[in-house]
Amino acid sequence: MPKYAIAFITPKPSLVHQVVEMDSRESALRLYFNQFITSGYSQDSEGFSYFKEDFFDAENPLGSILEL
Repeated sequence: MPKYAIAFITPKPSLVHQVVEMDSRESALRLYFNQFITSGYSQDSEGFSYFKEDFFDAENPLGSILEL
């Protein structure tokens, strides 16, 4: 199963960096959000949608995901 290194700058600001093992980028990002992003976003699909917008923002992305 692939591993993904995921980093995100939280609203505090602080850096949350984890290695996640999942079958796809999308599921790895969802697991990362559910387990490690505990403030700044509601823990539902709407919160995940806002998180992804911030994560992949074209002008100022707050996150990075790399397959290892």
